[in-house]
Amino acid sequence: MKKQDGINNLINYVIEDDNLWNAYERVFSNKGAPGVDGITVYQLKSHMNKYFSPLKRKLKDGSYEPQPVKRVAIPKPDGSKRYLGIPSALDRVVQQAILQVINPIIDSHFSDNSYGFRKNRNAHQAIEKAQEYYEEGYRFVVDCDLKSYFDTIHHQRLRAYLEYFISDKVVLKLIWKFLRSGILDGDILIDTTKGAPQGGPLSPILANVYLNIFDMELEKRGHRFIRYADDFVIYVKSKRAGERVMESATKFLEEKLGLTINQEKSEVRAITKATFLGFNLQNLMGK
Repeated sequence: MKKQDGINNLINYVIEDDNLWNAYERVFSNKGAPGVDGITVYQLKSHMNKYFSPLKRKLKDGSYEPQPVKRVAIPKPDGSKRYLGIPSALDRVVQQAILQVINPIIDSHFSDNSYGFRKNRNAHQAIEKAQEYYEEGYRFVVDCDLKSYFDTIHHQRLRAYLEYFISDKVVLKLIWKFLRSGILDGDILIDTTKGAPQGGPLSPILANVYLNIFDMELEKRGHRFIRYADDFVIYVKSKRAGERVMESATKFLEEKLGLTINQEKSEVRAITKATFLGFNLQNLMGK
């Protein structure tokens, strides 16, 4: 991966009045539950007006301290739970303000095969690409399931990958603080030494930055693939080729990125038997 020329003084763009208030509007429109401080999005505007000058000062010098995220459990269809980390409303504004500045810089370097959490990209486009691969003769998929991806992102590696795109030390420091702010589960404060809890505006782009390394490796090897956040499939022409790719992909993800493959859910499948993003290609194409 070739290091990009980072842009300095990004924090000045983050703390521009228009950028902060645009971030507020986005957070307000998304509604969402209050964080650990109990401040709702309906109380947020008056709170920001009252503390706007010190907020900008603390962001400018990097002394802003985010609050722990509030853990919320969401039941999954299989009976297990998915955990969200809900930042305070003000922390969501700050994250959104940072996102609005760094996203245009970073997103342009992402793979064309990455479709999740990106502007003007969606699941339907990903499925259309899958149909193209089928027509090109790729009849098997390597379906690799990452176990608890958002909870297992390695912080130091993520920071190093971010530095390929941005060099502003204050922005990097603020992102680091959000990663390490902790999780409040009831009355218990849990240190966050890894992971990017789902629930804040920054977590999707951080997740994409981390797996961008994997995308680049797959492209270097000439593989056809589609990734949507932590869901991805690699397209091959035979089951035997798929087994080789499964082995090499697993090795890269576990050794290079420190992630865990869920062996029970990962398999090489015929493309018409596989379901990706809720779609089954056989049903779509009537084959």
